[in-house]
Amino acid sequence: MRIVLAALFLLLLAGVAGTPAPYIETAFGGASVEIAADRAWVLLPGDCVTIIWELEGIHSLYIDGQGKIGWGKMAYCPATDASSPVFDITAGDGQLRAFELNIRYFPAAVAQSLALLLLISPILIASFYLATLRMTDPIPLNASPVLALLALLLFLQLVQTAQAYTIGGLLGGLGNVFATRAWQSFGLVLAGLVFIPLVIEYCRQGIRKGLRADFLVIGVFVVFILLLYLPYGFDSIGQKEEWISRAFLEGRPSRLSREVLMRFFVFFAYSLAEILDSNSFAGFHLLHFLMFCGKLTLFYVLLRRLRVDKLSAFVTTIVFMVYPVNSSLMSLRSFPLSLSTLTLLAAINLALDYLREPGRLRLLRLWLALILTLTVHENAFAIILVIPLLWLLRGPRKTWQNFNMTVIWYLVPAFKIVYLLILASGGLRFYGIQYVVGPVRADRNILESVIYYADVIADVYRQTLWDGWHEAITVMGKNTYLAHTLIAVALTAIVMLLLATDKRASALPSRRAGMCWLLGGLVFILPAIGIGMWIDKYHTEFWRLYFNVPFGASIAFFGLLLLLTEPNRLSRIRKAVVISVSLLLILPATSRLFVQHAYFNDSANAKASVLLGIVEQVPHYDSKARLVLVTNMSHDKLSELKIDGLWTHMFDSAIYLLYGEGRPMVSSLCILGEACSTNDIDASLGYLDVDTDYSDIVIFRLNDDLSVELLPELPPELGWPNNDTYNPERLIDRSAPVPPRALTMLASARRAAPKP
Repeated sequence: MRIVLAALFLLLLAGVAGTPAPYIETAFGGASVEIAADRAWVLLPGDCVTIIWELEGIHSLYIDGQGKIGWGKMAYCPATDASSPVFDITAGDGQLRAFELNIRYFPAAVAQSLALLLLISPILIASFYLATLRMTDPIPLNASPVLALLALLLFLQLVQTAQAYTIGGLLGGLGNVFATRAWQSFGLVLAGLVFIPLVIEYCRQGIRKGLRADFLVIGVFVVFILLLYLPYGFDSIGQKEEWISRAFLEGRPSRLSREVLMRFFVFFAYSLAEILDSNSFAGFHLLHFLMFCGKLTLFYVLLRRLRVDKLSAFVTTIVFMVYPVNSSLMSLRSFPLSLSTLTLLAAINLALDYLREPGRLRLLRLWLALILTLTVHENAFAIILVIPLLWLLRGPRKTWQNFNMTVIWYLVPAFKIVYLLILASGGLRFYGIQYVVGPVRADRNILESVIYYADVIADVYRQTLWDGWHEAITVMGKNTYLAHTLIAVALTAIVMLLLATDKRASALPSRRAGMCWLLGGLVFILPAIGIGMWIDKYHTEFWRLYFNVPFGASIAFFGLLLLLTEPNRLSRIRKAVVISVSLLLILPATSRLFVQHAYFNDSANAKASVLLGIVEQVPHYDSKARLVLVTNMSHDKLSELKIDGLWTHMFDSAIYLLYGEGRPMVSSLCILGEACSTNDIDASLGYLDVDTDYSDIVIFRLNDDLSVELLPELPPELGWPNNDTYNPERLIDRSAPVPPRALTMLASARRAAPKP
C-alpha cells in the first residue's frame, strides 16, 4: 500500500507539473481573442498566476465584472472559494461571448477531493459490510483502511490534473438526470425490489406458521380503508402537487427541477400513478389507497415482531390510522409523506430480518428502502436516528451486533446529510430555500428561538392529547356517511372480539409494559415531529409535522389504556374494557376521516368545475395565447369555496395538461386589483391594469358561484374602453372538439354538472 501511495504521489506531482498552461485563441464577430496564463496550477495560498491578453476588434471587455482595455497583463491570486477568471467580451458587431481561463488552485482542489471522498465514504463502508456480512465481530483496526483512503484521496486529486471538477458542479448536473422520466422509472424498479420480495416472503411465513388471525387482521385493514374511499370514488382530480408534478414529468418547465436535486426519487410513485391511468387521477387515488393499506400492514407486522399480542397490535394499528391530528391525511397532497412512511416501515422490518438472518439481498433491500425513504421526503430523518434503540434495548449485551447494525442503518442517512451539506456549501437551492436548517432567524436570538420551538412542541402535544380528539367529536355532526363509519367501526369491533376470545390469545401486557408503552410513545412523538419544524418554509405547516406523530401517539394511547385497566385482574373484563374504550374513541376519529375525505373531494370537484367551465367554452388556443382567469373574490373567499389551490401554479399546470397541443402558452389566475398567480415558466403577468398589452390574452371571469364566462371585452376594472388591444376571438377556436384528456380528467365535475 505504501508503494501505491508513493506511486500516486509521484503521478500527482507529474500531473501538476505537466498540466499545460491555459491558453485561449479564437475569433468571432470580427474580433480576435488571445488569452494566456503562465501556468495552470496555483499551489500555495498567496501565490499568483500572470495572465496576458491581447484582443482586437472588440467593443468591450470585462474580467470578472471589471472593465478592461483590449490588451494588458494582470496577476491572478485565487482564494479557496474563487473560480477561474471569466472574460466577458463583446465583439464589434455586438456578439457577446464569455471565456473562462482554467486556472486551478491546489488547496481548493484538495477540498473538492475531500468532499467527494466524504460523500463516497458511506458507499465504501457499505461495500465492506456487503462483502463481509460482519455482525458479531469487531471492526478491524489497522493502518490498511487509512492508507486506502489516502490512496483514494490522491487518486481523486490526480484526476483534477486531467479534468478539473467541483463537487457542487457534479451534484448540480445530476438534477437534469433526476428530473427525467427514465430516472423516476428506475425508482419504480428499486421499489419493486424492496416490496415484491417482502410481500412474498411475509406471505410464505404467515402460511407456513398458520397465522390465520394475522391474515384476517390485514384483510380488515384493506376493507377499512376501502370503506373510506367507497363514498367518494377514485376519480376526483388532484389537489395541487399532482397537477404540477405530472406536468413536470411531461416536459413542463418547473421549479420542481430544484426539488429533484435533493429529493431525487420524489416522483417515482407519480410515474407509477401515470402508468396506471395517464388520463385521470384514478392511479393516484389507487396508490394512495394501497399506501394506507401497506402502512397499516407493516406497522401491525412490526408490532407483532416485537412480541406484542394480536389484540394490542390490532387496536394500536387502527388507532394509528385514525388518530385525529393530521388535517391533510386524506388529501393527495400527503402522497410523498405517505410513501416515505411506508418505505420507512419496510426498512425497519428489513432491518429486523437482517438481524435475524444476515444476507446480502436483505442488506441491499434494507438500504434501498432507506434510500427511497430519504429521497422522497426528509421528515423521516429524526425517526431514523432513534430506530437503533429497537435493537439496542432488545439485545443490550450483543455489543458488536448492535454496533454493526447501527452503522449499517446510519450509512444511508449519513450519505444524504453529506450530500445536503455539499449542496448548501455550493450555494445550490433546494426545498425552495437556501439552507437546510434555520433554527435561528435574524429577528430572533437563540433564547427566543428555543422558546419558539418549545411552543411548537407544546402545540403538537396539545393537539395530540386533547385538541385532536375534541375536533373529532365536534365534527361528527358533519359526517354525511355515518352508515359507512358505523360499518367500519363495527367491523373493527368484531375483529377485536375475535382476537380477545381466541383461546390461544396472549394476555394483555402488564402494568410495567403499559408504563413503557405510555412513556415510550410520548417520547417518540418528539422525533416523529420530524425536521420540518426546523425549516423556515415548513415549520408552520403543521399537517406535515403531524404526519408521523400517530406512531408515538397511538402507542401512548394504548399504554394509557393498559394502565387504566390494569387494576382489574380478570383478563376477560380487562379486555372488554379496553375494547369498549377503544371503540368509543375510534368512532369519532373514524368519522373525522370521512369528513376530511369529503372536504378534499369537494375541494377537488370545485376546482374541476372551474376548469371544466373554461375547457367547454374554449377547447383550443393559439400557441402564443395567454389564458387569464380574473375574479373579484378575495383569497379568503377562494379558500372558503375550496378553490384556493388554483392560486398557486397548479392552475397553469392543470391547463397545460388538460389541453394537450391546443394549450395556451401560459395561464394565470388574477384577483382584480391585486397581483396575478405564479406559474412554472417565469412568464407571470404580475399585475393587470389599463396599460397592459392584452393583444395575446384571453380573459375569463370567475364568479362567486364558480361559474366561468369568457369575456368578449375588457372588464371595466381593466380600463375598458380606453384599452383596445384586447381581441380574444383571433386567439381561440370555439369549434374545436373538447380535448379528450379533459373529458377523463374532469369526469367527476362533468357528472356533477346540471344537465341541460
